[in-house]
Amino acid sequence: MNAGRWERAAEQYARGEHRSGADLDLAVEFAEPKGTERALDVGSGGGHMALALSSRVNSVVLTDPVRAMLVASRRIFQEAGRTNAEFVSAAAERLPFATATFDIVSSRLAAHHFEDLDVAWQEIKRVLKPSGIFVLVDTVAPDDIESAAFLHEVETLRDPTHRHTLSRDQWLRLTEFNGFRVRRTEVVRKAHDFEPWLKRGGEDAATMARVRARFAGAPATAKNALDIVLREGVVSSFTDSKLVICAAVQRRSAR
Repeated sequence: MNAGRWERAAEQYARGEHRSGADLDLAVEFAEPKGTERALDVGSGGGHMALALSSRVNSVVLTDPVRAMLVASRRIFQEAGRTNAEFVSAAAERLPFATATFDIVSSRLAAHHFEDLDVAWQEIKRVLKPSGIFVLVDTVAPDDIESAAFLHEVETLRDPTHRHTLSRDQWLRLTEFNGFRVRRTEVVRKAHDFEPWLKRGGEDAATMARVRARFAGAPATAKNALDIVLREGVVSSFTDSKLVICAAVQRRSAR
């Protein structure tokens, strides 16, 4: 992981568009918190998923492998007056918690950066209680191959730490393959102002110019799938899709 890139981007993630959205509201709804739970947020970034849960659970632990992200999320919690949180430096593939510790595990807009999704999913399953809930939010690749390839290209060009661009079915298969039973799903659209989205990637001016050019010259399928808006030849915004999943640990059948 390029920690330096994340150190530079931490405050932008804490103050940017991830602060709200229909996907965030749905994720909290899917978690069905009762107020007594201990929750874990994996790859917390700016901390917005954990913050949204914190008023609905007993306590929440935020993890991120980048110290600056934890510093930024701690500041967000302090500003909100929330004191029921812990902040732990950890990668998704190596969670430093005992087995069956958490009632809820969430991960919002982080999994596409994980080094190994299968290992991360196994770690999440391990730290969940048998009755626990896993809530995932992440970007969904468009249905057509050309648009999906375009989105992956521009995401990785804009941010080299981007590793995975999965379809809805691929996210679901990943989750079920790793021992979860999917209970609810929903896909929501999310619009992005182009320049703030681009600058959060933390790349140099030449790379950002290449991303602008790729969007301006995107194939017709991608322009349609991503609702790319150009004003006088300049990219103004685009819209992608976010998948929200609620899953439970698959219980083995009694023999």
